[in-house]
Amino acid sequence: EIYNEQVQDLLVPANARPKKGLDIRESQQLGIYIDGVKKRAVDSYPAIEAVMEEGTDNRTVGSTLMNATSSRAHTVITIEFKQVSTLEGGATGAKVSMINLVDLAGSEKAGQTGASGDRLKEGCAINKSLSALGNVIEKLADRATGKAKNVVIPYRDSKLTRLLQNALGGSSKTIMICAISPASSNYEETLSTLRYADRAKRIKNSATINENPQDKLIRQLREENQQLREMIGAQGTPTAAGDNGESQEALLEKQQEIAALEQALQEMQRSFQDKISEAQANAQSAAQQKKEKSAETTMPHITNLNEDDLLTNKLRFPFKDGQTKIGRPGAANEEPEVALSGPGIQGQHATVQNSAGICTLVAAADAAAATFVNGTSLEGKDTGVQLAHGDRVAFGQCFFVFVDPAVGKATELLESGKVSYAMARKEQGTGDGPTEEELKASREMAEELERKVRAAEEAKQLAKQEAEELLRKREKEFQEQMARRQAEWEKELKEKAEAAATDEQKAAEQAQKHAAELARLQKEFEDKQRLAEAVAQNRIKELEAAAKRAAAEEEEHRHHELAMQRLEEELMNVMPLVKEANLIAQELKRPERLETKMRCELTGGKRGTIRVVAEVQKGDVKLFEWSAETLENRVFLLRELLQRCEEEGFEIGDELTEDDDPLWDPIEIERMIGTSQVLLEGLLLQVENSFDSRILNEEGHQAGSLRVEVIPLGSDGTPGVPDAEVVDDPQDLLGSKLACLLKVVKAADIPEALANDVRVEYNYFVDEKPHRVPAALGHNRNPVFNYTKTFVQDPVTSRFLDYLQSSKLVFRVYGRDTAAESVRDASEAAKSMKETATATNAAVAEAAVAVAAALPIPNLDGGEPSTMTVAGTEGGLFSPSASPLSPSGLPGAIPEQGAKTSAEEKAADDSTATTSKAEGSSSAKDGEKPASVSLSAIRKQAEDALKDPPEKDAEAHGKLKRLPSKGGSKSCVIL
Repeated sequence: EIYNEQVQDLLVPANARPKKGLDIRESQQLGIYIDGVKKRAVDSYPAIEAVMEEGTDNRTVGSTLMNATSSRAHTVITIEFKQVSTLEGGATGAKVSMINLVDLAGSEKAGQTGASGDRLKEGCAINKSLSALGNVIEKLADRATGKAKNVVIPYRDSKLTRLLQNALGGSSKTIMICAISPASSNYEETLSTLRYADRAKRIKNSATINENPQDKLIRQLREENQQLREMIGAQGTPTAAGDNGESQEALLEKQQEIAALEQALQEMQRSFQDKISEAQANAQSAAQQKKEKSAETTMPHITNLNEDDLLTNKLRFPFKDGQTKIGRPGAANEEPEVALSGPGIQGQHATVQNSAGICTLVAAADAAAATFVNGTSLEGKDTGVQLAHGDRVAFGQCFFVFVDPAVGKATELLESGKVSYAMARKEQGTGDGPTEEELKASREMAEELERKVRAAEEAKQLAKQEAEELLRKREKEFQEQMARRQAEWEKELKEKAEAAATDEQKAAEQAQKHAAELARLQKEFEDKQRLAEAVAQNRIKELEAAAKRAAAEEEEHRHHELAMQRLEEELMNVMPLVKEANLIAQELKRPERLETKMRCELTGGKRGTIRVVAEVQKGDVKLFEWSAETLENRVFLLRELLQRCEEEGFEIGDELTEDDDPLWDPIEIERMIGTSQVLLEGLLLQVENSFDSRILNEEGHQAGSLRVEVIPLGSDGTPGVPDAEVVDDPQDLLGSKLACLLKVVKAADIPEALANDVRVEYNYFVDEKPHRVPAALGHNRNPVFNYTKTFVQDPVTSRFLDYLQSSKLVFRVYGRDTAAESVRDASEAAKSMKETATATNAAVAEAAVAVAAALPIPNLDGGEPSTMTVAGTEGGLFSPSASPLSPSGLPGAIPEQGAKTSAEEKAADDSTATTSKAEGSSSAKDGEKPASVSLSAIRKQAEDALKDPPEKDAEAHGKLKRLPSKGGSKSCVIL
C-alpha cells in the first residue's frame, strides 16, 4: 500500500515494517521494482485469494463522516504469471505477465468527511497522489492525441505514478473502473470523475509479447552484474579516492542494484516447486503463530481502545504468570514485554503481577501520574490496583480495557456498550463537567417544566370551555325568564282587558311599566354578559401568560442543557489534548505549560456564553490563549516535532524558528480585565441613572467596579427631561427624537498586575465599530476617565425600543500585563543578543582576513616574505574555545615586519570590526554593547603584543604562539 507517500509491504506485520517505507528502484533488466518487497508462490486461485485476504487484513482504513471503512491508502496487488515452455533445440523459454490490481483511495473534501489530525494528513496525501496521477494521464492523453509529442511524463511526482509507470505507459493493457455517486449532492465529484475517466480513455498503449529464453536472461543478468562489479572496482582505486559525495551515492546505488540482480538471479534458478514448498511452509508458520496468538487470549490480557472502531481490539497484550513489564522499548536496560510508545510513556512505566489469575497493576514512581484505572490516577498507590474484568486502563495517551477470559470476552464488553474509547477518555479527562446526579436532576427538571406547560394549556382550554358554557347557560336562563314574563304579562293584559276594557289609560301605564321592566332586564343581561366575557378574557390572558412563562422557562432550560452539553464536549476534547501537549513539552524539555480554562463572555443579550480555551503559561505568567481548533492543530504539530526529535535527535528542537515552533505565538501584552454591564431601561422612563457596575473577569469573579452615568437629554439638549416632555407609555416615543448622555467616570479596585494603561471600549446599538474610552496612562488601580459621549436616535424605532428594553450596554475593560511584557522583552533581548553575536563573529572574521591580507609575512628562513595562512578556530572567533579581543592579546598575532602602504592604511582605517563581550576581557563590562574597533587599532595592538607578548595570557587562551625565527626577525601565525 502507499500510505502518506510511503510504500509499505502488506505481507509484513506492521511492527516489522521500516519507518520510512520501501524504496522504488529501476533497473534495465528488472524494470521498475520495489526493493525488499515479499513475494509468495501460489499454485491455485484459492492460494491467490488467501494471500490477498492476508494483505487486506493489514490495510490502513479509518472512519470518516462519509464512510465507516474509508481507505486511507492506495493498495496495489501484483500477480506475476509465468509460462515456461521448451523451445526448439531443447532451450527453455518463459513468458511473464504482470497483473497490477490497484485500489485507489477516493479523493476527499475535509468539510464533508470531517477529517482532522491524522485523517486530514492522510486525505492530503491521497489528494496529492491522485492529482499527480491525473497529470500523468493528461500528459499521456496529449501525447496519444498528438497535442504534445515530446512532452515529459511526470512519473516521479508521486510514489503511486512511479509504481504504475509500466501499467500506464508501457507494454500493457490498462482498465480503469470509476465509482460515481447518483446523489445530486455529489454532482461536482461525479463530473470531475467522469472527466478523469474520459482523459484515461484517450491513452493508447500497444501491448506486445516479449519472449526471452531464460538462459539468455540469466546470461544478461550475469554480464550486467559483472559490469557493475568492474565499475565498483574502478571507483575503489586510489585515483578515484578523492571523488565527492555524489560518486559515493552512485556507488551505493550500484551496490543496491547488484544485490537486487543477484536476488532475481537466485529466484530464476530456483524451481517453482521449491517456491511452492517455501510458501506452504510460510503459511503453516503463520497459521501456527495465529494459533499461538489465539491461545494467548486465554490468559488475562489488555486490549486496545481507539477512537476508530475498526482499530479497536486489534492489539492484545497477555499477562503471564508472574511479572509482566510495561514501558517504552529502548529506553531502559531491559526490554519490556508490553512495548508502548507516545507522550508520557516511561522506559519502565509499570508492572503487572499475575498471581493465579488475579492481576495487580503497579506503576513506577515517575509514571504514576500518567497511569489511570477507570479515570483514577495511581499517584500515592504504592501497592498498586487490582484489575477487574472491564476496567479501563490508560498509560499516557494509550487506552486499554482489561479482559479476564474467565469472566467474559472483549467483544462482549464492546458490543454491549459497557466499555468504549469515549468512555475511557471521558473518565480520564473529565472532572469539571456535570455529574450523573446533576444530569438526572436536570432531566427531571425538564420533565417537570414540560408537565407544567401541558397543565397550563389544559387549564386554558378548560377555562375557555367553562366561560362558553356559562354564557350559554345564562342566555338560556334569560330567554326562559323573558318567555315566562312575557306569558305572565300577556295573561295579565288579557285579564285586565276583559275585566276593565274601558280603563285604557291604566292599561297603557301598565304596558309602559312592563316595557321599562323589560328594558331593565335586557340591560342587566348585557352587563352580566360583558362582565362574564371580561372575566373569561382576563382568565385566558393569565393562562396564556403562564403558558408563555413556562415555555420561556423550558426554552431557557433547553438552551442551558445545550450549552452544558457543548461545554462538556469541548472539555472532553480540550482536556486530553492539553494533557498530551504538556507531556510532549516535558519530553522536549520546554518551559511552557498549558492549562484548561473556561471563559465567560457577556454580551448585550440575556445569555452569556462559556468557551473552553487552553492557556499557555511560562512559569506563572500567562503568555497567550489557544482556541480548541488551534490547540488541536498545535498538538498535531507537536506530535510531528516529537517524532522528528526521536528520529534525528532532540537538538533540532533548539534550532526551531518562531514560524516552525508549535509552542510559539505572539505574547498577549494587553489583556481584558473583565466586562461590566449597564441596563438601559431607565431611558424609557426618562430618568437619570448612575451605576457602580461590577467588572467581572473571564472566570466570573469580580475584578473591580466601573462608574457609569446614563442621563436623558431634553429637546434643547440640556440634561434632564422636562415634565411636559415625559411620556407614560414608552410606545409614545415611536417616531420622536431621543438623546442621551453617557459618562464613564472612573474605575476602582483594578487588579494590581493589570492596572497599567487601563482603557475601556463598548458597542452601542447597531454601531459595528466599538467606541473607545481614552486610556488612563501609567499604573493606577483607580483610574479616572471622565469620558462623555452624546447619542441621538432620530427617529425612535421599534427596534431601538426593543434594544433599550431587552439589551444591556457592555463595557470591556483592558489593561497591560507587566509580567507578560517582561517575558516578551527578555525573549526579544535574548534573540537580539544571539543575532548580534552571529553578526559580530562574521564581522571579526572578515576583519582578521583583511588585516592578514594587508601585511607581508616574513619567511622563516630569512628570505622574502611568504604568504600568510589564516586558519579559523573551531566554533568561530567568539565560541567558548576562542580567545577574546583584548588589549593584552588577539585571536591571532600579526607580524611587525614590513611597512604599511598608503592603500593598506586606508583600507585598514576604513574597515571596522565589531567585538563581543567575553570572559577575561579588560575593556568590556557587563551590560555594555560590543565596541567597534578600527583595523588600524587592531594592528597597533598586535604589534605591541609581539614586542612583549603576554605569555601567561597567550598560554591560557592557546591562541598567540611565537615561532622560531632567523636573522632577528619575528614571525608568528594567525590561528
